[in-house]
Amino acid sequence: MSPQAGATIVGVATGSTDGGVAIIRLSGPQALAIARSKVGEKLPPPRYLGRRRLALEGGTIEDALVVQMPAPRSFTGEDVVELHVHGGARNVQEIVDALLRAGARAAGPGEFSRRAFDNGRLSLDQAEGIAALVSAQTRAAVEQARRLIAGELADEVEGIASAVAELRTEVEANLDFVEDVGAGDERRWADELADHERTLAGWLGRFEAGRRARERARVVLAGPPNAGKSSLFNALLGTARAIVAAQPGTTRDYVEAGLDLGGVEVTLIDTAGLRGVAGDAVEDAGIERSREQIGGGDLILWVEAADAEDEPERAQAGEVFFVENKRDLGARRAAWLGVSVATGEGLDALRRRLREWSGGDRQEPWIGLARHRDRVAEANAALNSAMTQLRGGEPLELIAFELAIAERRLAEISGRSALGALGEDVLGRIFSRFCIGK
Repeated sequence: MSPQAGATIVGVATGSTDGGVAIIRLSGPQALAIARSKVGEKLPPPRYLGRRRLALEGGTIEDALVVQMPAPRSFTGEDVVELHVHGGARNVQEIVDALLRAGARAAGPGEFSRRAFDNGRLSLDQAEGIAALVSAQTRAAVEQARRLIAGELADEVEGIASAVAELRTEVEANLDFVEDVGAGDERRWADELADHERTLAGWLGRFEAGRRARERARVVLAGPPNAGKSSLFNALLGTARAIVAAQPGTTRDYVEAGLDLGGVEVTLIDTAGLRGVAGDAVEDAGIERSREQIGGGDLILWVEAADAEDEPERAQAGEVFFVENKRDLGARRAAWLGVSVATGEGLDALRRRLREWSGGDRQEPWIGLARHRDRVAEANAALNSAMTQLRGGEPLELIAFELAIAERRLAEISGRSALGALGEDVLGRIFSRFCIGK
């Protein structure tokens, strides 16, 4: 249980106090009594909003809507009262102060969600989904966080963890009867281990897609001067955001803008053309900034024109899509993504490739948080070790031990394990990143 779990806590549940209405939440054993002390009459029936007058300092009265949610059927699993009051930072703070004087304690970051976890109302990954939803900056991140809250990841993880537990139980049941374990049993165990490894490897392979959905990936347009990067930048955005001119070297600094790929959002960056010949001081500074953007990009769209006469030195970068622009003038690089801003050829195909790269068309459970990735990686490593020991004829005790590690690591994603609870230091680090009132 969390520290001071028996106290009644209060916090503002709405994200901002400057709206028309703010919600103040009380949770704990004295929540109903504290609310009654301010209302001065009966609370509305459970889970019904009722209009009540809150008595504040100096005879001030606040007209509010009040709802009570007795334990255990509440967000936290404790007695909860929510006060829907007029917004405004000063007004809300005065009401919170009155509740503090009545015996409540100010909630810490994530304390309501922590109590929901402690009382079995949320799994740990669902609680993390709430934090992810609050901080989501893109539509895709919102969708992924909602699926996390709905328990999609937990269901998938629980299925694999249960299968690993069954396999461990079978191996342990044969510890005293090793001579009865035949080649067929070992083959079946190996097949099961291989299936589980493939599943976990697939989750890990989708981690980057989950991260891209949670954050705006940086997609950098780079290439030599006069390749049509700015024209392509404008065409992808559907607006004339960057200056376009016939002479090379028009772009002297980088330009960035948000690009919506149908629910997936990325930051698209147009950069100055790279050339080996020194130019004036302004152009050289622009080229240096281009190299910085390339180095910090998640994906580089390396653009060259179909009518270019020379082969420029290409920048070394991480993940790169090679794009041949001006395809209406002919094609020199058949293996590249071909586009023509003049005719629109290939633009939709390029958008689809960007959406696929960013994970926008995938419906698998979200492995977008580093903690989930790390636990899955550790579980997969334990399964791999069990497979190695099984093939090497090692004692069954060692195989069962590795399976137990894999089972525990998977269970730690939801925060509950028959093999032991997560440590307080781990839970403290996770919930400390939440907002006050969540």
